[in-house]
Amino acid sequence: MVEQINDAPNWVEAMIERESLPKPLRKGTVEEFAKKWGISDATYFYQKSKKENKKRIVEIWLNEAMDGGNVVLEKLKEKAQAGDNKSIEMYLKFVLELAENLDIKSDGKAIQQLSGFEYVKPTTNQTSDNTST
Repeated sequence: MVEQINDAPNWVEAMIERESLPKPLRKGTVEEFAKKWGISDATYFYQKSKKENKKRIVEIWLNEAMDGGNVVLEKLKEKAQAGDNKSIEMYLKFVLELAENLDIKSDGKAIQQLSGFEYVKPTTNQTSDNTST
């Protein structure tokens, strides 16, 4: 019976888990992994190159990066709030890029336009064409 790594149900799951780690944290070589699971190196690389496996590797990596990134982002935010101009620039750039690239509303599907709503003019003296900022 082939030993399973980290309770992974099969070698593909173990490969995805391994590939989602930064290279210095990976245990052993591809050759050692392949031998342990009774597969060839070519099979390992073929599965690694498959679109669905690449997607899962990136998703795991991004989730891990976001977990650690929160600490880094919080430190950057603190420096920006303290008035460090470079930190302010970096923090605002991050927020703007995130807003442009993050699709949390439609899950990649086309957004349908709503109709039957009328624009209601604000009751204050503020306008959306404020060019003084």
